[in-house]
Amino acid sequence: MKREFSRIYVKSTHESYETLFSGIKFVDFMECVSAIENIMVLKGDYWSGKYWKRFALVEGKGQIDKLCGENVHNYGDFCFVDYVSPAVIDTISNEEAAQLLYLSHMFEPLSSPFFDVLQNEYAYLAHDDGWYCKLYCRNRQFPITVAVNKLQKNARNALGDNALPLPENLIEAIHKQSEKGLLIEMEVVSRKKGVLGKKKVAESASIKLYEVGKYENMDSLLNNIEQNQTKKILHVDLL
Repeated sequence: MKREFSRIYVKSTHESYETLFSGIKFVDFMECVSAIENIMVLKGDYWSGKYWKRFALVEGKGQIDKLCGENVHNYGDFCFVDYVSPAVIDTISNEEAAQLLYLSHMFEPLSSPFFDVLQNEYAYLAHDDGWYCKLYCRNRQFPITVAVNKLQKNARNALGDNALPLPENLIEAIHKQSEKGLLIEMEVVSRKKGVLGKKKVAESASIKLYEVGKYENMDSLLNNIEQNQTKKILHVDLL
C-alpha cells in the first residue's frame, strides 16, 4: 500500500481583492481564464520579442499559449498583469510604470492592483510556481473557482475513470471558509497491480478541509498540520 497526499492552500481577503495560494500553478490558473488576450510580464526571465520599457509583452492567443508552455518555475519570481489592448501601452504614465514596478518587487500594490489605463482584471504575483502565489482579482469568487478546478484535476489524476464530480457540500464549504484560510488535503491510498506491479489502483481517497488561518510560508503550515495545531472542518470520502 502507498499513501500519497496533495495539498492546496487558499486564503481570500475580499476587502482587498486578494487571495493567497499554494499548490496551484500558472497553468492551473490559465486553464480557468478565457478572457486574457494580453499579458505584461512584470517579473520573470521570459523573452517575448516585444517589450515596453523592461516589461515583456505577450499579445494574442498564440503568444499566450507559448508562455503557458514555459517552465515558469525556473524564473523564481513570476509576476504579470493583463491589459485590454496593445493600444493602451503607450498611454501608461511614468507614475503608473513606477507602481507596476513596485507591485512586482514588493508583491503588494502601492495604491491599487488595478490600473485604469490597463483595465486589468488580474495581478498575478508568484514565487516558485506552485509554491506561493498572491492573486488580485476583480471577481472575488473567481480564485475559489481556480482552487476547486485544481482539486478536481488532482482527483482525476489520482483516480482516473473512478473520479466523480466533487460533492456540492465540499465546494460550498471551500467557498464559505476560504476567508479563514483553508488547507485542502487529498489523501489517496493505492496498491500496485499487474504482473510487473507497474499500475497503481486506488483503494481509498478522501479530502479533508482544515481551517489554518493566514500563512505565507508553506513549511510552517505543514509543520502545524503534523503537530495537530489546526482545526479540521470537513472530511469527504471519494472512494
